[in-house]
Amino acid sequence: MSLHPAVFCLLGVLLLTLVPGEPCSSHGPGQPKASPHPIGQELQLAKTKSPYVVVDTTKNIVFLKARGIPLRTFPLTQAEWIGNPLVHSTVLHLKTKDPSVSPLPITPPSDSSSESPLEEPSTPLTVNDMPNRYELAFQENLTILVQPHHLPSFWENLVQQVAGWGQRVAARMVTWGSSHQYLVVSLDPAKAQALYWATIPPMTCLVIPGNSQPNKDRPLIQQ
Repeated sequence: MSLHPAVFCLLGVLLLTLVPGEPCSSHGPGQPKASPHPIGQELQLAKTKSPYVVVDTTKNIVFLKARGIPLRTFPLTQAEWIGNPLVHSTVLHLKTKDPSVSPLPITPPSDSSSESPLEEPSTPLTVNDMPNRYELAFQENLTILVQPHHLPSFWENLVQQVAGWGQRVAARMVTWGSSHQYLVVSLDPAKAQALYWATIPPMTCLVIPGNSQPNKDRPLIQQ
């Protein structure tokens, strides 16, 4: 008994579906891979024992975290880029802080039995002794300029504004014809001092770029 030609066509289709093939991929051989997602990057940082900083300009906030748990938050009043902004979230490594302020060294007591004149013990610095305007320079040719949003004294606020203007001019001159990038963030003066106290080289920092202009319709995240 001869089979109908349609039966042969159906058998051929079934055989083709049974032949194993290569899995489909959304990226062609000549297409670049997608940029790393900030969630995946932070998961890698959370696996380490060291604390790290997350600067999220999409939410106008800075986090100090350890093992993925927020230890402290620093709400930003403004964040803006000087020169070309970051396109994708980037993991950075803190190199230096300018100015550099370290706690005063404590001298251990001497074992000698000879009498020596009494000296006033050196007082270690506290977070209140930290600057509220400074630069965080990273190894990846990026600098974060931290500045206070507003100071209570008129003259102190005027001096800070002039200093900020000078830093911005210097930053724009550096970015001309250079790949160096600058991010200027403004926050409460006490928060700026606490952020300086918390950042210690070579701490890791995850910068998430986004809308760098302040959004008046979106309330800032408070601690």
